[in-house]
Amino acid sequence: MKQLQHPLFISHGSPMMAVENSNTSRFLQRLGQQLPTPKAIVVFSAHLDVTEDVVITAGTQPKTVHDFYGFPNELYQIRYPAPGAPVLAKQIADSFMSAGIKVNLSLTQGWDHGVWIPLKLMYPQANIPIVQISINTRVSAAENYRYGQLIAPLKHNNILIIGSGGVSHNLSETFRQPKTPNAVAMMNAFTHWVEDKLLNNDTKSLLNYLSLAPYAQFNHPTQEHFLPLIAVLGASETSCAKKIHQDVEFELLALDAYSFN
Repeated sequence: MKQLQHPLFISHGSPMMAVENSNTSRFLQRLGQQLPTPKAIVVFSAHLDVTEDVVITAGTQPKTVHDFYGFPNELYQIRYPAPGAPVLAKQIADSFMSAGIKVNLSLTQGWDHGVWIPLKLMYPQANIPIVQISINTRVSAAENYRYGQLIAPLKHNNILIIGSGGVSHNLSETFRQPKTPNAVAMMNAFTHWVEDKLLNNDTKSLLNYLSLAPYAQFNHPTQEHFLPLIAVLGASETSCAKKIHQDVEFELLALDAYSFN
């Protein structure tokens, strides 16, 4: 019997979320308990931004990648030994190649922290197979949307599709002193615009967010944390979005989460 899994977008925040008790870490723990258990998970993460062939993880036991610097040692000791799903990876690769998109089925790519930190909170037993698909900041939002469209049918077969990034992600601004005037107001204007377009199913505007959204470049000086949302939007098949979490970290990093029902 088929089971529908509603695609999700999750803002993964600081790596410290893996060890700190916060509103968002508690939300992710509850979310994993509330969702029907998927037979596999497919993730678009901000931290696998590839400008050549689309990378699809195909290893049987990918490593935990600690792709961050300057954090407490305990973070670097964490492992998330979730298995890969090579058969599913090949199925996804075939869909991409049939659409004329070149792929790299990687046996060596591990789980970056955009994958393992939220999934460690949601599924601490690390027993659900995962496939990760890269995003690409060198191509249009529409092309990243297409990546999601290509895997949309999977959600009808009990496979959970997740985008892991950030609704806003001006990391350098969080460290700047003094901060840019009206920085918080600019973050709020952008995140409210995104929410409005998602809840009203305005895909056209979201695909043109760089030119239409207020303060888009301020909130995303680089685009890798927003494109997982665009990819999951493609996988939603025009399903309506529902905001399921709201939080802010360091005043400027919006940690909103959405489900596409």
